[in-house]
Amino acid sequence: MSGLKVGRIGFANCTPIFRALEEGGSLGDVAFVGGVPTELNALLRAGSIDISPSSSVEYLRHPELYGFLPDLSISAIGEVASVLLFSHRPLNELDGGRVALTPASATSVSLLKVILEGFKGVKPEYTEELVDDPDALLLIGDQALKGSLEGGWEYVYDLGELWFEETGQPFVFALWITRRDRFEAAPARFKELYHLLIAARQRAYRSYERYALDSPESKWIGSEGLAEYWKTISYDLTNWHLAGLSRFTKEAAKLGLIEKDFTPMPLDVEGAL
Repeated sequence: MSGLKVGRIGFANCTPIFRALEEGGSLGDVAFVGGVPTELNALLRAGSIDISPSSSVEYLRHPELYGFLPDLSISAIGEVASVLLFSHRPLNELDGGRVALTPASATSVSLLKVILEGFKGVKPEYTEELVDDPDALLLIGDQALKGSLEGGWEYVYDLGELWFEETGQPFVFALWITRRDRFEAAPARFKELYHLLIAARQRAYRSYERYALDSPESKWIGSEGLAEYWKTISYDLTNWHLAGLSRFTKEAAKLGLIEKDFTPMPLDVEGAL
């Protein structure tokens, strides 16, 4: 598996997978490249990395450029705890209000627009600037987790929970995305990494309490809180997850957030050789 450059999101939600991957060994000279989702999206697009857990909407916007691995994702089946809208108003009173958006995530921003505009019929004024005293603020990852601990907002909405209440389906925040040309040039390397990731996922599911004891995030969330947070995340990509991804594709296309509605299909990793 020589020479693969693998994106690594530096949020707590990815800690178990990457820790389990490193424990499993056999990585060879794989190089990890850190960044927030939007940064890794740009690196994938430019061909600067080979594969990464990256924003699902990045794939949906460029399906001709990308493919994604089967069976693997970063998803929520209901509550996600780390994609939160902090608000001074109820959702239905945000029409025309100022909503500040995190620059770190493309998928969560699109999901918020689907929920507000598509499901609730509410259209606020969005800004990517950290304006003084916005009516609402979208945060993801560790910032969202810390924000929920700090308090100070009248309303806190979990976007994974809002999506599940509306659709009854999982929400797929991230997929393991690669450029199609990279995959086609060296399918054996991606197949090997895929099997290592599947093994790492199963190891991670069994190891939350152990990992939480000495993970850096436990310093501010506590080891018990960290393990409980990890239990809200689904690293699977079942047919149910794919149905949720297809629903999001349809809703995003309605709002012009992506170019077209289509059915997302994973790469045929096993049959590629």
